[in-house]
Amino acid sequence: MTTTTQQTTTFTMTESEMQTLVRNALMVAGQEMGETGDHWPVIKQTITDVMRDWEQLRIEREVHAEMKRHLYQQLAAMDQVLLTCPAEEQKELAPRLAELRDVYDAFFTSVENEDVILNDNELYLADIEKPRHVRRAEAIIETLQEDDHA
Repeated sequence: MTTTTQQTTTFTMTESEMQTLVRNALMVAGQEMGETGDHWPVIKQTITDVMRDWEQLRIEREVHAEMKRHLYQQLAAMDQVLLTCPAEEQKELAPRLAELRDVYDAFFTSVENEDVILNDNELYLADIEKPRHVRRAEAIIETLQEDDHA
């Protein structure tokens, strides 16, 4: 009796390493298609678009970090003001402030980073939502991989 097991290999990469990998893969694909040709504007634009996506993500993360700090300070200031209010107003305002803190916590609490394993069907559905330049990058790299196996 022969038993076959499927082995899964997991790679961990930083975002910087992913950026470099995508850029290099697209450049190699361009080189494989030829040193000169009308494919280079598409390759260069795809690299530019993918790098812009990562830059926009970085900016968005910085904005969220700034908002988190600023809103925390505002909630702390509201807590201090609440302590100086008459009891009747504290009774009315305390639940509203607690609700604001719950919204703050829900928005800014980090989600645990878990590995996500998708089957082929889920990958196909994910393609529908991808931006055009990401689908284009995948197609360029996939074409290079097909040429390697031919």
